Amino acid sequence: MKVLTPDRCDAIIRTSFGSIGVAVEENEVAAIRIFPDLFVEKMARDDLSAEAVRQIGYYLEHPGTCLDLPVKKTGSETCRRIWEAMMSIPSGEVRTYGELGSLLRLSPAAISLACQENPLSLYIPSHRVIAITGSQGPVGEGDPEHPDIRIKYWLLKHEGFLRA
Repeated sequence: MKVLTPDRCDAIIRTSFGSIGVAVEENEVAAIRIFPDLFVEKMARDDLSAEAVRQIGYYLEHPGTCLDLPVKKTGSETCRRIWEAMMSIPSGEVRTYGELGSLLRLSPAAISLACQENPLSLYIPSHRVIAITGSQGPVGEGDPEHPDIRIKYWLLKHEGFLRA
């Protein structure tokens, strides 16, 4: 699945910051996408999308939890390596693009691209990968008013990395 749009979702959960859509293909979650500033819900079409909605809701109440779902493995071998490394970053912690790149012997640009291509938001926590850290938390992520950056900051606050 290339890009998940709301009309292609098998379920959509409404949140305080927008909605989170889920798409299922062949009994696997193929995509989870955050839609900032879109406040809609869509009842789950099947048991797996209902379970994904339940787990996402639980994560939104308990930020230390991880989603445990059967997922469709997509992306290049390099992206899959990067996503696996992202999944090892605990809730409440971050890594910079440079740190993750050094660990995997890849450029920060490759890490950034994998974040952009992440088809499974929240399941693969690319929001835990940031540009740089400073005394005030992550900086260098771009315009803090941009919807994607607002969501990233919200998630990092939710997980306890940033102070509210």
